[in-house]
Amino acid sequence: MCSHYAMPSLKEIKTYLTTDLKLPLIVPKNIEEKFSAVTQIYPKSSSLVMLYSNNELKLVEKKWGYPSPFQKNRVLYNARIERFYEEKPSMWDNSFARQRCIILANEFWESSKQTYLASNNQTYHEHSSFTAKEEPMTLIAGIYQGDDFSMVTAAANSTVLPVHERMPLVLKPSELRRWLFQNFTSLLNRSEYNLARHQLPHR
Repeated sequence: MCSHYAMPSLKEIKTYLTTDLKLPLIVPKNIEEKFSAVTQIYPKSSSLVMLYSNNELKLVEKKWGYPSPFQKNRVLYNARIERFYEEKPSMWDNSFARQRCIILANEFWESSKQTYLASNNQTYHEHSSFTAKEEPMTLIAGIYQGDDFSMVTAAANSTVLPVHERMPLVLKPSELRRWLFQNFTSLLNRSEYNLARHQLPHR
């Protein structure tokens, strides 16, 4: 379960989306200073996401995680894509149907079940970071509700599976329109998406 990612600086985001991908992106002036550098994003952190609203494709600041209906002061920050296809209703249904967004990342981290013994005789889980091999930025499917957003996850591909059975639903630039506006069933299988894995050094 992804619980940490690095968001590029606003300058990098604008260059990639408007210059490289040639998207007609609207960037509010009030976010210029706040996101001027690469930002480490954790649940409950504020982040920029790209969404389409009121006939505009724009960057919007939202907080990572939907308020949990089960535990006070907790948030639910990962939403399984398969949940949308199950008969039993869920808190995510309306967001999957009508309120989808794009999360912008330099890299994301996953924690493994495998552990190691550090020099301080403490046991820690192995951690790895993942980046898109073919693009300068990793685009991740998201959903939102009000001022909150959640990362969408899918079954892990062969690169992520040694670390974790789930992974963010990463998108190619050519798939952005499909996720934002169209039927997204064809995006469930991420086996062909090329990710690079970097195992973090032990403490």
